[in-house]
Amino acid sequence: MEMNGQTVGRYLVTSVPVARSRESAGEARARLIGQRFDDASHVFVLAEDGGLLGVVAIRDLLGAPETTPLHDIARTAEAYSVPLGADREAAASVAIHAGLSILAVCDAEGRFLGAVPARALMTILRDEHLEDLHHMAGILGKSEAAKDALTAAPHRRALYRLPWLLVGMAGSAAATAMMSRFEAALSAHIAVAFFIPAIIYLADSVGTQSEVVVVRGLSLTDSALLPLFAGELGTGALLGAMLGCLAFPVVWFFFSSVGLAATVGISLAVASTIATAFGFLMPWLFARLGYDAALGSGPVATVVQDTFSLLTYFVVASFLVF
Repeated sequence: MEMNGQTVGRYLVTSVPVARSRESAGEARARLIGQRFDDASHVFVLAEDGGLLGVVAIRDLLGAPETTPLHDIARTAEAYSVPLGADREAAASVAIHAGLSILAVCDAEGRFLGAVPARALMTILRDEHLEDLHHMAGILGKSEAAKDALTAAPHRRALYRLPWLLVGMAGSAAATAMMSRFEAALSAHIAVAFFIPAIIYLADSVGTQSEVVVVRGLSLTDSALLPLFAGELGTGALLGAMLGCLAFPVVWFFFSSVGLAATVGISLAVASTIATAFGFLMPWLFARLGYDAALGSGPVATVVQDTFSLLTYFVVASFLVF
């Protein structure tokens, strides 16, 4: 029996109520009284060969008339069933989509093995959420390694985090090289430099919001990619436009320069839209390549978003200010 920590086998409980489809509600109730189970929220209705036919919630069993056959009140087995080797996060997503609090686990031949109860599903979701947060913070490893990164010796914690920070360092070098090309222009228009931190921070914040939405959304929704992308891109563009409209009069008032005000406003709108696009597409691309979607966020996405935000600002400034 597979018990890999990343599959549902680790969370399987075998002591759960079972019944035969030919039994009535009254017969099942009488037989189950006095027994103790690891989880008794549902009764699993089995065929003679051990195959899963359906699932009856205990509340439905208690409320059914004595002579009601179990197959009349059982829910379809397919929605409740996952194979033993199913990935734990995928299994939790099945439960969320179907609105279930328990999942039946079957072998390759469809025979019932046990169940993943609600408390285990909550543990899975919590562990996967923590794993995503660790990746987004630039901490390597799956759940076990990520947990170890919180309690290990300082040198081991540094090794977990250093690789993605090196990616950020490379991106920072690229951004520095880009700024050096505009050194003369910045010297002549020093006020342009004042807004670089604001442009980068606000655009990155908009992109980070998209990253968080997508990292969880890739697990919790089966909607088509294009509508999700269009919705996030529209949201990012709207947020950027609002920020740009708010910044324009403030910059104009304090610096008495329409060109500078327009540069800041337009750059916020464009950079926020671009950051949203990268914030959405990078986690999706990492997931398509077989990596954790959260690896496409954090230090990786941040350095890409910041570089493009900076490039956008200087391009706009070269037309309106320099």
